[in-house]
Amino acid sequence: TARLTWQSALLGHLEKHKRYPRQARRRRQEAVVYVHVKINRDGTVVDCHLSQPSTYTILNRETLALIARAQPLPAPPEDVVGKTIEFVVPVAFALKT
Repeated sequence: TARLTWQSALLGHLEKHKRYPRQARRRRQEAVVYVHVKINRDGTVVDCHLSQPSTYTILNRETLALIARAQPLPAPPEDVVGKTIEFVVPVAFALKT
């Protein structure tokens, strides 16, 4: 469906803009940070906040910076209704072994 295609495009778009902070990498900090995002029809972020922050401040800050840096986000398809769309996205910071 268009909705699933949009969701995977959204996750791919965010992944391209994600940066793993060097300091967090050096400290071997790993986490999944959940961010609540509200966008309008053209993909502009109206609001975002951490719905489930990690214990690492640096990864929480990077997650919010990522959302700002990745704007505009992919616009939702027609079958997603509403003037604004809200969703929660997991942002994973994992070191490759």
